[in-house]
Amino acid sequence: MTGKFSTIAGYWRKRTARERFILALTALVALSWLLYQFPYSMGERYVTGQKAAVERTREQTRIKAGQIDDLKALDAEIKARGSASGQAWRLVNPKGVFLFFEDVSGEARRAGVNIVSVYPSSEIDKERYKEVSMNLDLKARYRELADYFKRLESLPIIVNIRKIYVEACPDSASVCAAKMEAVAYVEK
Repeated sequence: MTGKFSTIAGYWRKRTARERFILALTALVALSWLLYQFPYSMGERYVTGQKAAVERTREQTRIKAGQIDDLKALDAEIKARGSASGQAWRLVNPKGVFLFFEDVSGEARRAGVNIVSVYPSSEIDKERYKEVSMNLDLKARYRELADYFKRLESLPIIVNIRKIYVEACPDSASVCAAKMEAVAYVEK
C-alpha cells in the first residue's frame, strides 16, 4: 500500500503547478458529479416508485368505487323488489301453509323446475312460532335449479334452506335430481 502511495506521490511531484491544478479541478468535478449523481438517481427512482404506488392506489380506488356503486345498485334493486311486493318478511299463517306450498310450487313452475315430491319431515314447536321442516325432491337443469333457489330467497315468507343435495342423472345429460331440506316459520 505504501508503495502505491509513494508512486502516486512521485507522479504528482513530477507535474507542474498548472497540470496539478487541472488534475485537482478534474478530480473535484468528477467527485462532485458522483456526489450529485448517486443521490439524484436514487431520489429519481424513489419518486418513480412513489408515482407507481399512487397510480396503483388510484386504480384500486376506482375498482372499489365501482364495487360500491354496484352494491348500491343491488341494494336499491332489492329495496325496490321488496317494496314492489308490498310485503315485508312474514311468518306463514297456520291456515296458509297450503298457500306457502302454492308459492313454492309457483316459483318452481316459473323457474322450469319439476317438483317430484314434497313431504314434511318435522315440526318443532317454539315459544312464539313453529318450525315446519320439509323435504322437496326436484328435477331440472342445473341453471334452472340455481334460479329457483335464488327465487326462493325473494319470497316474502321466511324460508330457510338448510341442505341441498344434487345428484347428476347420467341417462339425461343436462338434467339432475336435487333434494332440498327447507324450513318454513309458521305463526302459532
